[in-house]
Amino acid sequence: MATTILVQLPVTGAVGTDDDFDLRAHLERELNLALLTEEAGECDRGEIDGGWMRIRLVQIVDPAQTLAIVKDVLARAHLLHRAVIALETCRDTDTDDVDREILWPVQPAAAVGLA
Repeated sequence: MATTILVQLPVTGAVGTDDDFDLRAHLERELNLALLTEEAGECDRGEIDGGWMRIRLVQIVDPAQTLAIVKDVLARAHLLHRAVIALETCRDTDTDDVDREILWPVQPAAAVGLA
């Protein structure tokens, strides 16, 4: 099974602003550096669409370790309070069948939206 972590942050409007794009690029660099340093994964790609910035993290070996690193990077950028972080697990037999679990914020799943 392939495991990824999806980091989401709201943006201004449907496709964000130049500042949102710059923030996404900055976060991709910071997350990638932190993850590679700890051998805890790497950034795959990011996008902005539908009012959300999404950064996908791949090559996850230990989701708990990766989550701690992601939360640290977001906290240092003063963005953790706005973030939704989800663990996605794809079945090897059907890559369209994705199990998704909200890791942050810690709340009942029904209370957190994931676009």
